[in-house]
Amino acid sequence: MSFSRGRFGIEYDTRQAEREPSGLGWVFAVVAVVALVSFAWTLVGRLRSPEEAPVEPPPAREADDAPRPPAGRSDPPPARQEVPPRALPGTLSGRPVKLRNLLMRLDEAERQHDVEMAVSTIEQIRALPGSPAADLDDSLARRLGALNIRRLFERKNEQWVKTVTVKRGDAAARIAAENGSTLASLMRLNGGNLDKLVIGRKLFVMEHPRPNLVIKRRSRIADLSLKGKFFKRYDLSGDVGGSAGLYKMPANPRALWKALGVSLQPADRAELETLMPAGAQVLVSEL
Repeated sequence: MSFSRGRFGIEYDTRQAEREPSGLGWVFAVVAVVALVSFAWTLVGRLRSPEEAPVEPPPAREADDAPRPPAGRSDPPPARQEVPPRALPGTLSGRPVKLRNLLMRLDEAERQHDVEMAVSTIEQIRALPGSPAADLDDSLARRLGALNIRRLFERKNEQWVKTVTVKRGDAAARIAAENGSTLASLMRLNGGNLDKLVIGRKLFVMEHPRPNLVIKRRSRIADLSLKGKFFKRYDLSGDVGGSAGLYKMPANPRALWKALGVSLQPADRAELETLMPAGAQVLVSEL
């Protein structure tokens, strides 16, 4: 409260009271600052709590005991795993690097259904010096044979097949004989009966395959080559009765099978007779 001299003596000065600050203002200012600091501290605490709160690990999976990278570090890209070919499980362990790479390439070719790459890879594996895949050779040879049959009759591979145009006076048997093939293979390549040929028609024909069959008595297998290159492997049902030596395929192939005592599955015998014309070489080996 403030008093001053006025016109009528000592008077109360209300304006002076307004000009003098009150002590309550400081109290309110201090309270406001404390409240602001408290609010700021609470806000900071809430913002930090998600980072500092412990995170419970996800439920462990079975067979997932691999160590995890530290928090805040991205996982490295997974390394390429060596997956052996499906038909040759467990064949990579202890193999030379080049062989492992070829086996993985073969698996990839089969996954992509790439027949030509699979054939090329198998041939490279079988030709490796020192025969590091000797224990796989039989399986590889059988896989190669199945692929070669597809390449011949389904894909008409140019390695063995060419196209001819029917001319006046042509007959199916003569076309096959002129190209070192058989009538059965000509019919199979062209999908049916060829009794009546139309002049100008295009035909697929095996071109001079020069088949050579090696019958191995001890192993009870027969390997067929076309143009001097391995084509397919066949199983023999029993012992070979004929003596070792070189033979010629007769016009009636069954006569040769009987003379040699060779027993084949009916489908294999029919396939060999389709691929081997009269005069083709047959070698009986003691191997």
